[in-house]
Amino acid sequence: MAGMTTTGLPKFSDYSDRNVVIEVTGLCRQDVMKTSNYQVKVPFSRMSQTMQTIHRMGGKVSSVSVDSSSNSQGEE
Repeated sequence: MAGMTTTGLPKFSDYSDRNVVIEVTGLCRQDVMKTSNYQVKVPFSRMSQTMQTIHRMGGKVSSVSVDSSSNSQGEE
């Protein structure tokens, strides 16, 4: 933009290096009790696919958060 100066390197947020933590409840699997809660850590690009799989298996997503340890650019 005209009249705008920037310093340093440009930071692009393409989410390619970010992970999300999906907390799941009520999923019926052999290795997880139906009443247990557990977390799944996946790349941002696979979040939608993972959530669809959880719903197909009868589970419920109780929360989704960005994994702060995977954010290499730091909190803004």
